[in-house]
Amino acid sequence: MLIRLYTVFLILCNFLFLEFFSQEKNESNFFLGDIINDYVTVKYPKEFFKDYIYIGIDRQKLYYFSQGKLKDIFVVSTSENGAGNGVSSNQTPTGLHFIKEKIGENAPIGTLFKKKKSTGKVVEIHQAILGEPKDEITSRILSLCGKEEGLNKGKKIDTYSRGIYIHGTSEEGSLGNPSSHGCVRMNNSDIIYLFDMVQEGTLVVLIDN
Repeated sequence: MLIRLYTVFLILCNFLFLEFFSQEKNESNFFLGDIINDYVTVKYPKEFFKDYIYIGIDRQKLYYFSQGKLKDIFVVSTSENGAGNGVSSNQTPTGLHFIKEKIGENAPIGTLFKKKKSTGKVVEIHQAILGEPKDEITSRILSLCGKEEGLNKGKKIDTYSRGIYIHGTSEEGSLGNPSSHGCVRMNNSDIIYLFDMVQEGTLVVLIDN
């Protein structure tokens, strides 16, 4: 157990080093992808990571992997209350999840959703930070479900019961800054692209780093 924890620690240290000191984008992304792959496979040895999503909550970044390779990096916005799994915390959950539902296929960009259903209304997308945030769910929804009993699955900590999604936002100006009520917000064009790339069952790892 100590060896495994030490290995995870070394991987995270390398992750931090590359994030801050790599100069060449392509080279940095190549090594960054390998480090994230190493981390998730050590952390979750029983899972098969091929096409998956890794979300760095502290960095406000979403990393999409296809065929085991880092394909895209997106700026996101997670909870303004930080990371946590409590049912009433309004925090972004951590740990291993999977996409349980894909909602909104073929909906026009900017379509407003409430309770996982399209309202049929297309809302304005704001590029500036709003004085009065609206917390609107737009364009597409990827509903998350926890896989770790006692962490993000089960009574009072259940990610799916909390209604945590990766989704588009009408407040694109807030991306890169923690400002949601627990969900992971994305640029509308980005979430539509990601929606088309992933499947229900795709693994999603959320780490507060």
